[in-house]
Amino acid sequence: MAEAQECYYLDGARNQQGPVPGDEFARLVRAGTIRRDTLVWHAGMPDWQPAGQVSEFASLFAQVPPPRPSVAPAPPPPSFPAASPMQRMAPNPGPYAAQAARAPAAQYAPAGPQYASGGPQYAPGGSMGFGGAISTCFRKYVDFRGRAARPEYWFWILFYVLVMFGLSILDGIIVGIGSSAAVFTLLGILALFLPTLAVGVRRLHDQDYSGWMILLGLIPLIGGIIVLVLMCLRGTPGPNRFGPEPGTASVAETFS
Repeated sequence: MAEAQECYYLDGARNQQGPVPGDEFARLVRAGTIRRDTLVWHAGMPDWQPAGQVSEFASLFAQVPPPRPSVAPAPPPPSFPAASPMQRMAPNPGPYAAQAARAPAAQYAPAGPQYASGGPQYAPGGSMGFGGAISTCFRKYVDFRGRAARPEYWFWILFYVLVMFGLSILDGIIVGIGSSAAVFTLLGILALFLPTLAVGVRRLHDQDYSGWMILLGLIPLIGGIIVLVLMCLRGTPGPNRFGPEPGTASVAETFS
């Protein structure tokens, strides 16, 4: 596996961790944090797979001895009252329950957009509220990486429209209605330009399109219509070249 390769894995609580560089991934394998049955994914893989079945990681597990099975301690031998020399009765052992350690069977996620049963449900493209979308876009103010689902984009656009409407009213009160000196509106446009551009690029990434396609909006009429339609379409199910699907593992916001 290339040293620069970054990958993601699901820990024992089925939470997504990463991105992990190649050398750190090898260290986690040696430490036993990542096992053969740990679900992993990196750019170029169609879906999550057990690490032991991924050819890039097979050599790492060949260097790690398999874990020794744990053996439950044997119960202490029962004590019985001493029998008389003439007694030849077999002692009654009583009810002794066998103590066997039961290791839960590893549950693998079936191929498709839904991962894991018996753990947290990963709902790709899960719904994001208005407040969550606003905080995410401000936190990723100039972050053009990763993906953004439709709720994140359209809640931000609603916020943008409301802010511009409020600033235009403020300009009308302070500067004067009909005045061309819309100072507050201009400041609002400048302040929100970069996060609006960034979330638009991430929205295109969600459909596996290059973020440069947002420049189609500069073409009069037809370009704006194309970009509007793209912003309304659902993203690609599962991971694509820009990362995992938004909403998976509830930590999709950690890709930055």
